[in-house]
Amino acid sequence: MGRAVLAFTVALAFVALLAPLPLGASGPSAHRLQLEASSFVFDPQVIRVRQGDRVSLELQSVDVTHGIYIDGYGIETIAEPGRTVRVEFVADRAGKFRYRCSVACGAMHPFMIGELIVEPNSLFPRSVALVLVVALGSIVYLWAGDREGSNADGLPAGRRIDLTRISLLKRLLLRREFQPALLLVTLFGFVLVILTGLFGTPVGSKSFAIIFVWIVWFGLLIVVLLPLTGRLWCTMCPIPAPGEWLQRRGIVIRREGRPWSLRRKWPHKLDNIWLQNFAFLGVAVFSAVILTRPFATGALLLAFILLAVGLSLVFERRVFCRYLCPVGGFIGLYSLLSPLELRIKDSEVCRKHREKECYWGSAQGHGCPWLVQPWNLERNAHCGLCTECLKTCPKDNIALNVRPFATDLLVTKGRGLDEAYKGIIMLTCALLYSAVFVGPWGWLKDLADAASVSGRALYAVAFLALNLLVAPGLFLAAVALSKGLRGLRKLPLTRLFVDYSYTLVPLGLSAWMAFNFSFVFANGSYAISVLSDPFGWGWNLFGTKGYPWTPVLAQVVPYLQIGALLTGLVLSIRTAYWIGRQYKMEVAEAVRALMPVAALLAVVTIGFFRLYLG
Repeated sequence: MGRAVLAFTVALAFVALLAPLPLGASGPSAHRLQLEASSFVFDPQVIRVRQGDRVSLELQSVDVTHGIYIDGYGIETIAEPGRTVRVEFVADRAGKFRYRCSVACGAMHPFMIGELIVEPNSLFPRSVALVLVVALGSIVYLWAGDREGSNADGLPAGRRIDLTRISLLKRLLLRREFQPALLLVTLFGFVLVILTGLFGTPVGSKSFAIIFVWIVWFGLLIVVLLPLTGRLWCTMCPIPAPGEWLQRRGIVIRREGRPWSLRRKWPHKLDNIWLQNFAFLGVAVFSAVILTRPFATGALLLAFILLAVGLSLVFERRVFCRYLCPVGGFIGLYSLLSPLELRIKDSEVCRKHREKECYWGSAQGHGCPWLVQPWNLERNAHCGLCTECLKTCPKDNIALNVRPFATDLLVTKGRGLDEAYKGIIMLTCALLYSAVFVGPWGWLKDLADAASVSGRALYAVAFLALNLLVAPGLFLAAVALSKGLRGLRKLPLTRLFVDYSYTLVPLGLSAWMAFNFSFVFANGSYAISVLSDPFGWGWNLFGTKGYPWTPVLAQVVPYLQIGALLTGLVLSIRTAYWIGRQYKMEVAEAVRALMPVAALLAVVTIGFFRLYLG
């Protein structure tokens, strides 16, 4: 029956996506519109016409030189200050298209965006229908097909494939030079980012620091590395490397004797990710400045590496990565989705072996820098995939496995309120970033860009309130509705809040993927010219300095966003159902319990579609 439900849901999804919608009876008309461009907003911010209408846009710049480029239409023109230029076109493509400033006009230039909505904009109502079909279909499928593939505990079964059986890969991972070589490569790029940020051009779209950190690196991290490899970036992240090398008194060779560190233990009360949560929020509040000012990016990354070095000289191992790094916090959370894991092969072998070289180190390698005990490792959140335990285990009892996606979301050990808030913060920030950086609202960009002290204070208060009070409050209300059901009434609300918060993880990552699709394809071409002139000093190292800004795949982006968000919604609903089953509820009770959470997930997904497509 589960397969029948799945087939029916897919069929309805295709109907929702492809079925024709009724069109209006009015014929095409002509529009003559005046469009005013000023830093960093278009006025009007939204233009609405009907398919087939002839549009005449008169673009006037009121401060510096601005341009306009209309996604999906390929129309571009430039207006000098005080002058008006005209562009005419037929709105023959229906949908929502963004028009962007095509001339580097200042710090927030990449986010100077307006919206052209050509009716009938059918993709948005279709996407809403898809959300409803997919959400209801997922619930019915779970209810109908629970017993197909469940294990003895009532949880979905999944097999693992040991990649260390591949002899070439295992030999590579066992070499002491492997990780230091990766770190030296990324450290070179990291130093270049800092230097270009501090001493290069202040124009973000021409800066190596801005383009290669916030477009190239962040895009690869969110779209590729996190969903497929989890914490693999932590294997090669250069931030902890200098401090760790100082602490160990070497890079490749393991030296005997006391490390150059006071080896203080991290306070037990801070053995959580609360500091990472607050560090991420601190960076996120000033994200409009950090993402657009090269100096801010360079200074921030320099501060990170200096802090990591300082902590390495005081505390044992990688406490910066484990407890303070704002990036490491959300990488750890989203690594729970990854199909890649490092685990022991046989727990009985570890139980009988007393020396525990995997944690303390041996002549073959160092002890776990992440303060993780491999024999107790059940999920990815705090494993940096450094493979030191693979090198030091004398029993060959460590494996690098591939397993089903999102397996760790159902591991109860390690769940906590700190991670619950991280899941809520990341999803909320994805929604806020989408509104600020992809939306057309100039007043919101001004507040985020610290145009005034009062505006900055207002934005910071609103931003923090939404992340720490409003969003958690809405989620708590949904969980409270679930608690009213018979199978959950005796459980503490706090426990339900924490457990069900892991349902937000798949949707959160998919939301960040959708956000990245919005500007990576639009602004990724800057990387080609920046490679030849990383400092903005007029160099032309590879002959690509004159490569023009060229948005790509503008018509494909909405469908990538739809696919990513619907995938996240399905995985989130699935996670909510199986968390209910972990409470030993019957199938029908687990389905009823997930309804309020699933409804909230669907509403949030529709909210993202409203920002991107509506």
